Amino acid sequence: GMTLLETILAMVVILVVISVGLTYQFNSQDKELLRKTSVKIEAMSSRGHAMSVLHQKPFWLRIEHDKVVLAGADVRSQDLLDPDALPGLTEDGEFSESNEEIYDTLEAGEAVITIRRWGTKEDAWIRPEKGESVIWQFQSTGLCEPVSIRVEREDSYIIMHMNPLTARTDEEEAVIMQ
Repeated sequence: GMTLLETILAMVVILVVISVGLTYQFNSQDKELLRKTSVKIEAMSSRGHAMSVLHQKPFWLRIEHDKVVLAGADVRSQDLLDPDALPGLTEDGEFSESNEEIYDTLEAGEAVITIRRWGTKEDAWIRPEKGESVIWQFQSTGLCEPVSIRVEREDSYIIMHMNPLTARTDEEEAVIMQ
């Protein structure tokens, strides 16, 4: 048979192996969460950019505290009184949220999504508080503001530097802590 010391040693070895496996699993879950979220944000921005050019109407990503929303002017209905009027715009050409149509939503879940505007400092990340939002607009001319979007969870993050001509990821930085 086995002595008490041998049994305890075997249990310690088993626990070490299990803890290493669990650590690897949790880190891969972080990586998967960050990757899925960043891919979805890039897909939403690309779709919003394409729709703004196609429909010649404003579209935008609205980054909120706990989600990202792809929204834009309602392209399905036109005012019968003025068929040339652009939905989502008031008579003076200003944007109005009253005709906003939501096309896609990404719930952030455990990820934290922040945005940095062009020309700001490296640490000037904006995370909206509850009830607030930050808008990244896609113009019908095909241009958008060059921004960086950061998706993070604990010490791991992915930063996407967005191209102002395509609204897709131009460069990406990733740090996945293990």
